[in-house]
Amino acid sequence: MAGGWRRYLEEESEHQWLAISGFFLFILLGALALEGTSDFVGDDMVRISNQHQGAMVLDIVHHGESGTYTALVYAPTVGYHMFTEFADGSVNTIYQPEGVDMGREVTFLTTIEGQPAFSSAPNSWIVLQDGAMVTYEIQANGELFDVHDIAKHRSDERVMVLTQEGQNTTVRGVSNLQATSPMSTSSGVQWDRLIHLHDDQWVATGHHIATAGADGSSPATPERRPTVGFIQWQGANATPTLTGVRMLSGTFHSLISTDDGAVIGGSLTSHHVGLDATITDIDAPSSVAIADAEDNVWFLGDQGSTTVGIYTNGVYEIETLSKPMPISTTVVALNGATIDVHGTNGEGEPAQWSIDTKANGSIESGRGFLNLLFMIAGGAILGMMCVSATRSLTQEQRS
Repeated sequence: MAGGWRRYLEEESEHQWLAISGFFLFILLGALALEGTSDFVGDDMVRISNQHQGAMVLDIVHHGESGTYTALVYAPTVGYHMFTEFADGSVNTIYQPEGVDMGREVTFLTTIEGQPAFSSAPNSWIVLQDGAMVTYEIQANGELFDVHDIAKHRSDERVMVLTQEGQNTTVRGVSNLQATSPMSTSSGVQWDRLIHLHDDQWVATGHHIATAGADGSSPATPERRPTVGFIQWQGANATPTLTGVRMLSGTFHSLISTDDGAVIGGSLTSHHVGLDATITDIDAPSSVAIADAEDNVWFLGDQGSTTVGIYTNGVYEIETLSKPMPISTTVVALNGATIDVHGTNGEGEPAQWSIDTKANGSIESGRGFLNLLFMIAGGAILGMMCVSATRSLTQEQRS
């Protein structure tokens, strides 16, 4: 057996080197081809055919059956419309100028346990359940306030609301539709977003406006510093307490709940907030951010940006877009496996751009196809070399 292998290697040495050289050339060409398809492939402009065609989308959430969404839109010559468009194309009008004209009063639009929720009147929020508007009236001992955001506890029925009370913002707990007293102090911060973090802890973001000239800025334009606040609330009639404040830099545009805490999207730097309230910087300057169905957070720039950032389990990666981002963003929403970006194009007209979060690396993409082709071809070449070597060795032994 050993003698047969030795004679075969001696006789075929020149052919072996030629085969090895050819195989390494194949690997090199395959690597160059894969590098040539390294750009992100899941981004493209969308031809708008939905109910919001021709109007500026101010806020939108997708929910229920695929293709169903609720949106607040604005058209300069018409006004504000709010509606739900279902997957079959039917539309349920919520507010319109010709009827109940309260679209301009909507202070937020989000989802609670998969159902659209918003507020358009003091001391209340509305949840859309199977097309019906269910109003939740908050009892607050005669006090009036606007609800600007709402956050439900991850594992129980506790709800916290971010409220506008006079010139200031604060938070209140809501238990059995009975509001607590407002948080005792806000440390001079105007809060604008709120989520539940973990156990009895909640997170709010906003901005702190320094006393004119106190921080060295111009008295006419005091500096606005983005701020993260940690709030403790045990529930029932206990008053929420601000337990910690961190002032950072830039501006915040997003506050996203994730399985391992929260992500804050920022114009200069973004941040991850752990379940233990630790804050870690993410080098992801952006104009909008959103989490996909698999808890990956996507960071998008503004019109003309050539990259998109993806934050997954503590790792931040940058992908190069197939072409520069074509629109200026007003709002972003998750639609199944697609991220829909709404805004305006270069002519100032309403436009929509989308990112397929599953496309990059899939078999439908150029890179995915080349990956598969490379594996098949490489396996075939190795297989043929093994078969050829086995046949030659067998013939040598027989002779």
